[in-house]
Amino acid sequence: MQPIKKNNLVNEVYNQLLQLLASGQYPEGSKLPSETQLCEALGVSRNTVRTAMSKLIALGIVDNQQGFGYVVRNINVGLYTNSILPCMLANASELISVTEFRIGVESMAARLAAVRATDREIQRLREACEDASKHMDNWDVFAKYDMAFHRMVADASRNPLFISTSEMIESMYTVWLIGFQRNHGVEKSHYFHNCICQAIANHDPDNAGLYMQKHLEDVLNKVILDTQEKTQTPADGSNLTLREEHALPEA
Repeated sequence: MQPIKKNNLVNEVYNQLLQLLASGQYPEGSKLPSETQLCEALGVSRNTVRTAMSKLIALGIVDNQQGFGYVVRNINVGLYTNSILPCMLANASELISVTEFRIGVESMAARLAAVRATDREIQRLREACEDASKHMDNWDVFAKYDMAFHRMVADASRNPLFISTSEMIESMYTVWLIGFQRNHGVEKSHYFHNCICQAIANHDPDNAGLYMQKHLEDVLNKVILDTQEKTQTPADGSNLTLREEHALPEA
């Protein structure tokens, strides 16, 4: 834990405590540090700690046992995904960090989907790819099909953590994705989606995971390029972007 410096003290304390619990440092039934210890560690008042703790108690994550102190309750999968995971994702404010996170999570989700997907789920994935192919010149619509495809893969994984994560990422990404696809096109994403879909249909987890990894690594590389273009300014002060600077001369 780190001393709190921001203005919204209660939320900051609450988020730090959530991350502490998510780390597994305090398993079910264990006693948390006292209010005095938390005040000293976080640099906040006792009232701030109590208010943050009351939110954890209301969620059923922590119990206040009279004469003993704060005790960790059972943090099951549903509670984890609905309460703790959103805060962890919200802290990954940089798009690069979230995209790196997606590579690990969604590659595994694709592998599991290749093992567990039903015929109906495979059909839905195929239909999503076919529908997306009809809207490759409409970024607003294609972006929705794009993120829906990733959510379907997560659904087919049968893993509730992957499903909840996918739903949250979908809400975070969709608006941004429209502008991203306007700059970079949709052809490569559509190609990878078809490859992932076919691997899942073939019940081939190795290729399903590999194609998902390559797909999101391609997205990550473009995100990094966009970030560099926004931060680098040419010496002459012009508005020349990196893509323009390194463009090949016309024939």
